[in-house]
Amino acid sequence: TLSALIDRYLKELAKFKPVSATKRGNLKRWEESLGEREVSTLTGQDILDHIARREAGPATMTIELGFLAEVLAAGRSLWNMTIPDVATAARPMLRRTGAIAKPVERDRRPTSKELEDLAAYFRFNHGTIPMRDIIPFAIDSAMRMGEIIGLRWEDYRPGEKPTILIRERKDPKDKKSNNQWVPLLGRTAEIIDSQERTGPLIFPYKADSIGAAFRRACTRLQIDDLHFHDLRHEGASRLFEQGYSIPEVAIVTGHRDWKSLRRYTNLTPESLHREKPAQD
Repeated sequence: TLSALIDRYLKELAKFKPVSATKRGNLKRWEESLGEREVSTLTGQDILDHIARREAGPATMTIELGFLAEVLAAGRSLWNMTIPDVATAARPMLRRTGAIAKPVERDRRPTSKELEDLAAYFRFNHGTIPMRDIIPFAIDSAMRMGEIIGLRWEDYRPGEKPTILIRERKDPKDKKSNNQWVPLLGRTAEIIDSQERTGPLIFPYKADSIGAAFRRACTRLQIDDLHFHDLRHEGASRLFEQGYSIPEVAIVTGHRDWKSLRRYTNLTPESLHREKPAQD
């Protein structure tokens, strides 16, 4: 059955590297839908029906279909199973109908007014999570949420030129050993110094809780279509606007090349103006 194949695939993969929650979650969707089906009997129509039932966005379904294709390919190539390549067969029609598509690159940056409103909101609705610190930290550090909540006191190097270690930073090729020292620019070191030391983590909070607090604030303030991850976009864009070069910004954001960094960068036209040299 598909459930048995997915289980075998995950167990084998886990011997070599950790399996992400994203991959497990996406494969769980296939198990819920087609788990009891024998893989040798899967058809393209099964794929179409699954995607129709899911009612998810095309970018989400592209990822979900890709994970299924990996599992089926492993069955064919590693364990000599007779499995039709239904994922490849279904892709052309799914693309034409718009059921799957590449993710749309976001260019959303928070406005100054939105950031001011968020700061004011969390000044009076701080709760147990210091969102009034985490939001400016996310911008000035240009870190992902997962990186922020993984920062440890033992990896913090304060001083005139403060730095911090990001452990196992996301990398398409190698995450497990990708530990990276980064500079703490702007207000980041000051924000770290202001946090209470209650354990090994500087920001000992769950990503879901931070995300939920951010969304509630945006709803209350009627801020439309702003995601927490857009703060990372804002941070990268500000660095370019301040005059940092591509290699310098990449040290902060962790990107390996300009192509991947470019999608996080949305410069404002006004930032291209330069001060005129003073006249004698």
